[in-house]
Amino acid sequence: MKITRLQSNLIKASLALIATAYLVYRLVVFEHWDQAMPRLAEAFRGHRFWFLVAAILLIFLNFSSEAIKWQRMVNRLERVTYLRAMQGVLSSLAMAITTPNRIGDIITRGLILKQGNRLAGTGLTFLCVLSQMVVTITIGLIGAAAYLPSNEYLLRDHSNSWMLTFSVAIISGLILIVLFFAIDRLSGYFQKFKWLKVFHPFLYALTGVSGRDKTFLLAFSTIKFITYITQYYLILHFFNIHLDIFTGLSAIALLQLILHFIPVPTVGDLGVRGSVAILILGAYTTDVPAIVFTTFTIWIINIMIPALIGVFLLRKIKLETHD
Repeated sequence: MKITRLQSNLIKASLALIATAYLVYRLVVFEHWDQAMPRLAEAFRGHRFWFLVAAILLIFLNFSSEAIKWQRMVNRLERVTYLRAMQGVLSSLAMAITTPNRIGDIITRGLILKQGNRLAGTGLTFLCVLSQMVVTITIGLIGAAAYLPSNEYLLRDHSNSWMLTFSVAIISGLILIVLFFAIDRLSGYFQKFKWLKVFHPFLYALTGVSGRDKTFLLAFSTIKFITYITQYYLILHFFNIHLDIFTGLSAIALLQLILHFIPVPTVGDLGVRGSVAILILGAYTTDVPAIVFTTFTIWIINIMIPALIGVFLLRKIKLETHD
């Protein structure tokens, strides 16, 4: 359906306004600024400042991994440069932050593509998101396998708890990877139903993706996930929570696994994120405010800043219009 240029501009302005309002609102209603500011001042006076700098620099690697994945997939439909792919990733984040688990990201990212490729682009975006989900669950389960035995009150009666948890994690991860590589067969099956005809371009986009491309998606999804949990680990150190790297990354991977299955909008999940972080990281520290500040800082770095950039890029997206 075509819309007028005025309607297109109004839609983009409305989306930008809603996204910006939500982000600003989250900043304003943060309840712990009075405690956070002294902690920030203390961290900036010491060498811990560099942990924050490193985490901020990793934003580029985090979102570049996603942009490169998506670029490789949509180049099957039309030629997309790295910068345009990055525009699609950031602008879709700005439009998707109000949806549970960023579901809107799958639908909106393809808006930078030509009109005839958008539904197929949505299918390829879904494949990118699916690869990230496989990696999140697999590494999250491995994180759980390391975390649970290290907390005796959770598996006190299991003398072989390490072997048990790692076996479950590895087997579950392998099953997910096998299913991911078989996604084209499942897609081909659903294309047989005529009542799904409207979704055939979406489903067709999932077929014909080579094993090499799927391996590429999983590899860059792994880079993205490791980058994210590294950022979180660095911010923990910035707020003076010192965990050894294996323990810290395992706990954060489990934290992300749990958050992945909680269906709340990105802008509304700060309280949920903080609560889960306290539950998982509270096994290693009693500094609850630092856990809350870490969660909030990661939200600013990986959601607020990229989403605000995406809001700016929204104006460059051209919806199909008629004069």
